[in-house]
Amino acid sequence: MIIYRGIEILFENGYIRTNGLNKMIEKEFHISLNKRLHNEYLELISYLINYVIDAKQLIKPDQTISYHSWLVKCCVLSELYYEIWEVQSNGEGFGEGADYAIKVVQEQKQECQEYGATAIFPIFNQMIVISKGVYEGLAVDAVRYPSPEHMSGWWLTTELYDNNVESLMTVHYHHLAFIRPELIKYLALPFGYRFNTTGKEQDIWFDENAIK
Repeated sequence: MIIYRGIEILFENGYIRTNGLNKMIEKEFHISLNKRLHNEYLELISYLINYVIDAKQLIKPDQTISYHSWLVKCCVLSELYYEIWEVQSNGEGFGEGADYAIKVVQEQKQECQEYGATAIFPIFNQMIVISKGVYEGLAVDAVRYPSPEHMSGWWLTTELYDNNVESLMTVHYHHLAFIRPELIKYLALPFGYRFNTTGKEQDIWFDENAIK
């Protein structure tokens, strides 16, 4: 048993669950364990505990919560628990567990750590600017600019971009994530970072001009 912010966290019978949140939200959180490391599930459930304590609001059945750059949902498992489900990787509804959500966040954090950068996670409904060819799977050249809150700051272009900004499209982050999942790990790199996938290896670098 682990105690975090006064809430007990227990691993048992293939699940991780809380004990003590029912005083605040009438139920406990319950997450099925699968292929991720225990400390990664612990990180997620601690995030949810923080959300409840800091937001000071009741959780409603089927309420969604952003886990950094992915989305989970509080499904009613019983009178005692909210079972955590996640948006599936292809966007086709929710599925039991949170392994993909954890994978997304961990890979984004690892990518940032490799470059000594502090992750700025895109939010599920933030917007991304893309050119023709991005959805079609072409190699991308990407840069992240400081932007208003509704924008992630990312601009992704391909060889089909004609240098006419009017040809660019503004789409939701999650639509890109469903269609180009191999790009997700780069998208928590902070403002000023660039990456491109035009070579055999991905090139990633910080460009001071992008934040001026």
